[in-house]
Amino acid sequence: MNQNSEPGFARVLSVRDGLAVTVGMVIGAGILRAPGEIAGHLGNPWLILAVWILGGLVAGLSTLLLAEMSAALPQAGGKYVYAREAWGPVMGFVTGWSELLVGRGFSGAAKAVVIAEYIRILTGGQGSIPVLAGAVVLAFFFIHTQGIKASTVFQNITTVIKVFVVLIIAGAGIWAGDLFSIGNNSGTELVGQGWVSGFSAAYLAVAFAYYGWEDVSKMAEEIKDPGRALPNILLKGVLAVAVMYLLINLSFLAVLTPSEMSGSELVAQDAISGVFGSAAGTVVVGASLLILISSLNVNFLGLPRVAYGLASHGLAPKAFSKIDGRGTPRNALYFIAAWIGLLAVSGSFSQIIGLMMMIAIPLDMMVLLGFFRLRLKRPDLHRPFRVFGYPWIPMITILLYLAILIILVTTQTRTAIYGSLVIGGLIVAGMINSRRQKI
Repeated sequence: MNQNSEPGFARVLSVRDGLAVTVGMVIGAGILRAPGEIAGHLGNPWLILAVWILGGLVAGLSTLLLAEMSAALPQAGGKYVYAREAWGPVMGFVTGWSELLVGRGFSGAAKAVVIAEYIRILTGGQGSIPVLAGAVVLAFFFIHTQGIKASTVFQNITTVIKVFVVLIIAGAGIWAGDLFSIGNNSGTELVGQGWVSGFSAAYLAVAFAYYGWEDVSKMAEEIKDPGRALPNILLKGVLAVAVMYLLINLSFLAVLTPSEMSGSELVAQDAISGVFGSAAGTVVVGASLLILISSLNVNFLGLPRVAYGLASHGLAPKAFSKIDGRGTPRNALYFIAAWIGLLAVSGSFSQIIGLMMMIAIPLDMMVLLGFFRLRLKRPDLHRPFRVFGYPWIPMITILLYLAILIILVTTQTRTAIYGSLVIGGLIVAGMINSRRQKI
């Protein structure tokens, strides 16, 4: 309860719940769709594995910095909180609204559409994808009106199923395939493009697959002992995801060549069908459906908390800060469900991943630069977890982001221009909101 005796967040989530949220969020549409796209960009198994390892390294280093900030500032909203504390309300506004409208909004809609596609496959082509996608969003909305405990129990169950499915797929491919032949299955390398351009395009897909590794920090006000638990959840979660991603890509490459993977919408189905037959491939479609359901659930868990955090500091409509008796920011949930549902029924998201990540990567770099700003600005801040190797590890992390961003901007120029326009628009909106708050 808050000071006005209105319902507030309750600290009911354990480390286990947090790990379920992390793994449930990250492992979803990215690992199901990205392998085929990446194989088309690179064509070489070693480059494919290298880009996945790079994605894991960037996520791991970023997690160290986010772990310190989240433990020191355990407030609902996640990255937006650290941007606001480090750089002020304008950048807090930009970070929070970019996640709501672009990053998590579009990713949630994309997941709903893919779920609808897989349902249609399993039902022999019955039903309209936009209608099915809308029904999926409505079902998740209903689940989350039941409160945080119901939604986290659902998350825990589906995440256990997801981890089991991923490990089974990975184990089946590695067992039935030939790991020692991976280096001989190069296929056609980097068709029609240079390796830097191909690698940068592949990295955007990998970055999308890892996106959300920090989502549990959005629920910091509902986690027991957040100063200790949040770093534990973040670090263990990203490590678990990185290991599973590497295993499943080794599995795919042990069974299929990059040219066979290229362009596939569901490489896991192709790999298992090729080894165990079409019936097994159908089972994989069903399993992939469960993976996506678990991942989409976290969009509905995290995004209303971001809207709540923004509203609590005057960066979003005040109505978003209202919490019902079940611990749900109900008005924020209405907004998130309506936005994701509106995007989902349009059903056109195949070109949006590059734009999402071109917006997310520079904003994430800005948030991580806030780590240094907070060390200088708030030396008195209690930090239950501190990054080891300071300042070298944080500096390496920022330099890695900068190098990736330079490569992306120079090789994906049109997408970078669109991304900069979106960020610029959010900055203008943030400045207008800031001036309005001062009046």
